Amino acid sequence: MIISIRKFLTWIRSRALVWDTITTTCWSTVGKGVGFLVPFFIAAWFGVTAETDAFFFAYGLILFFSMIFAPVVESVIVPYIAQARSKNEDVGKFVGRILGASGIGLLILTGIVLLVIRPVLFVITRFNSQELDLVYWILIETAPLIILLVWTSILAGTLNAYKNFVFPAITPMFRAVFNIGFIFIFKDALGVHAIALGYVVGEIIRLAVLVGVIKRLKLFKLGLSFSLNPNLKEFLKTASYQAIGMVAVGLNPIIDKIMASWLGSGSVSVLYYADRLFMIPITFLCVGLFPVALSHWSQNYYQNKEELLLLRKANKVAKVVFLISVIVAMILAFFSRTLVYLAFGRGEFGLKYLHIVQWTFICYLLGLIPYVVGSMFTRAHLVLKNTRFLMKLAILNCFLNVVLNYILMQFIGVLGIALSTSITLSIITFFLVVSFKKAKI
Repeated sequence: MIISIRKFLTWIRSRALVWDTITTTCWSTVGKGVGFLVPFFIAAWFGVTAETDAFFFAYGLILFFSMIFAPVVESVIVPYIAQARSKNEDVGKFVGRILGASGIGLLILTGIVLLVIRPVLFVITRFNSQELDLVYWILIETAPLIILLVWTSILAGTLNAYKNFVFPAITPMFRAVFNIGFIFIFKDALGVHAIALGYVVGEIIRLAVLVGVIKRLKLFKLGLSFSLNPNLKEFLKTASYQAIGMVAVGLNPIIDKIMASWLGSGSVSVLYYADRLFMIPITFLCVGLFPVALSHWSQNYYQNKEELLLLRKANKVAKVVFLISVIVAMILAFFSRTLVYLAFGRGEFGLKYLHIVQWTFICYLLGLIPYVVGSMFTRAHLVLKNTRFLMKLAILNCFLNVVLNYILMQFIGVLGIALSTSITLSIITFFLVVSFKKAKI
C-alpha cells in the first residue's frame, strides 16, 4: 500500500503541470479561502439593509473598473514574459514600464469616473437620494483599489510566468485578514464605510508583500518606468482587445445589480451573497489550474511553436475539468440548503432571505461546468494572443446577459438574473470550443 502511494506521488511529481496545479490549488485554497469569509462576516455584522445594498453596488462598480484591467494584465503578461525570457531580454524594465503606464492611465480614469458617475447613477438606478449619497462616498473610499488591484495582478502574473505560483496564491490571505480585522475594529464607529476602507488597507498589504517577494527572490530589478518601447506598445495593443472584452464581461455583474435594484430592497444583497457562494467552487477549481496551465503552455509554445500540441493539451485538460466540475456542481446543489444556512443563518441576516439565496445559488451552479471548460480554452487563446476574438465573444456575452436578464426576471425575479448568467456562459463556451477546434491550431 505504501509502495503504491509512493509510486503515485512519484508519478504526479514527474508531471509538472499536474503537480503545480495541485500545489497551487492548495495554496490558493488557503489564500482565497480566508477571503471568502469576508462576506459571511459582513452578513453577520450588517445583515441585509439599504446600506449593504449601497456598499455592494459601489464595490461592484469598483470591481468592474478594476477587472477590466487586473485579470487582463495578469494573464496577457505571462506569454510576453515567456517570450522575453526565451530571448534573454530585461524582464524588470518591461514590468516597470507596465506598472508606470498603468498607474498614470488608471489615475486619470479614476478621476474621470468619479466626476461623471453620480448623475449617471441617478438615471440608471432606483436608489433614493440618501442611498445615492452613500454609494458615491463609498466609491470615493474604494477608488484606490482600481490601481492597487491592477498592480498586484501585474506582479502576480509576473511571478506566475516564473513558475513561482505559491506567492500569488497565498497573498490574498494577508489582504483578507487585515480586511476582516479592520472591519471588526471600526464597524461600530464607521458602519459600512469600515468595509470599504478595510478592502483598501488589505490590498495595500498584499502589494507590499508581492514587492518584497520579488526583491527577496532576486528575479529582476523592479522599479517604475514611464518610457514606451515597441515591446510595450505591442503588449498594450494586445491587452487592449482583452480589456475591451473585460469591459463587456465586467459589465455583467454591474448590469445584474442594476436590474436587481429594480426588484426592491434586499435584491442586490441577495444576488451578491449567492454569487459569493458560487465563487467558492469556481476558485477551488480554477485558481490553481488557470495560472499554471497558462504559464506551462506559454513556455512550451514559445520554445517549440507547436500549435497542434497546444490544441491537444487544451482538449485533454478540458475533458478532465469537465468531469470534475460535473461532480462538484451536483454535490453542491444537493447540499445547497445546508451550505446557505451554515454561511448566513445567523446574526443580522433575516431568515426570510435564506430560501431565495439558496435557489439563486443553485441557478448560478448551472453555469459552473461551462465556466470552467470555457475558461480552459480561453487560456489557450491567450497563449496565442488571440485577444481580438475573445473581445468579440465578450461583447456577445454582455448582450445575451442583458436580454436574458430582462426576460427571466419577469417570471422568477432575482433567480432569473442568476439563471441568465448560467445560460449565457453555456452559449459562450460552445463558441469557444467550436471556434478553437475549427481553427486547426
